[in-house]
Amino acid sequence: MNEAYGLPSFTWSKRNFNIALSIVGAFIFLIILGRAIKIVRPGYVAVEVIFGKVMPTTLKSGLHLINPFATILPMEIRTQEYTMSSITREGRMRGDDAIEGLTKEGLRVKLDLTIWYKIDPARAGEIYETIGLNYEVKIIRPAIRTVIRDVTAKYLTSAIYSEKREDVTLDIDKGIKLSIADRGIIVEKVLLRNVQLPTKIADAIDTKLAAEQEAKQMEFVLQKARKQAEVKVVAAKGTAEAQQIINRTLTTRYLQHEAIQIYEKLANSQNTTFVIMPTSTKGVGMPLIIGK
Repeated sequence: MNEAYGLPSFTWSKRNFNIALSIVGAFIFLIILGRAIKIVRPGYVAVEVIFGKVMPTTLKSGLHLINPFATILPMEIRTQEYTMSSITREGRMRGDDAIEGLTKEGLRVKLDLTIWYKIDPARAGEIYETIGLNYEVKIIRPAIRTVIRDVTAKYLTSAIYSEKREDVTLDIDKGIKLSIADRGIIVEKVLLRNVQLPTKIADAIDTKLAAEQEAKQMEFVLQKARKQAEVKVVAAKGTAEAQQIINRTLTTRYLQHEAIQIYEKLANSQNTTFVIMPTSTKGVGMPLIIGK
């Protein structure tokens, strides 16, 4: 500044310049350091993208020092669920999202289903590069629909609704695993939650199942009655044989001996006044009366 105007003169020294340059450099360094240090949350891995190119190494959970020009895309590797249900707001989609399929007879059924899945951490970069982050919509959902329609076509309606339901679930589980295994998505379990049939068909099947259960119950009752009759026959035969043996060995002296034994046992009893015993095995003769 010109001192003629009464203003102080200011000289930009080299020292001041170096200080300012150091401050700017430190500020830039902090920015770069902040971009280079990244933390991946637990339950996630991160895909590193530099100028549009996906890096082959997947970053695991923890602290990482990366290229400051890289973009980090976190991807969850914990078990996730995907539900397709007829109940509003129960699944990913609003409204009735149950899967429809045709059975072996050509009847229409609707299935509610949930799958538990997770992505393969080692293939997270591949998944992002070939599919993107919306892999549920692009891969999982279409696979579920296709497999269910293929499986239901192999079964009768009554089988899906009742005795073959577990087999249907296993077939769906196997089909979904095979269809998306090569895409880096691991299916842990398939849950077939509900099978919906047209009302008339469901009522007819319920009536048939009830009749079958009633027939099984009647068969059980008949078998029980047969067993009880057999027990009674065996018991009657045993009684008859026992009576025959007694009749062959029963004598007058034996009866008198038994009467004496009974008298000795009841001699001290306060409740017994006398005992009547037969004295003949042929039903004749006077009975023996033993009193206190």
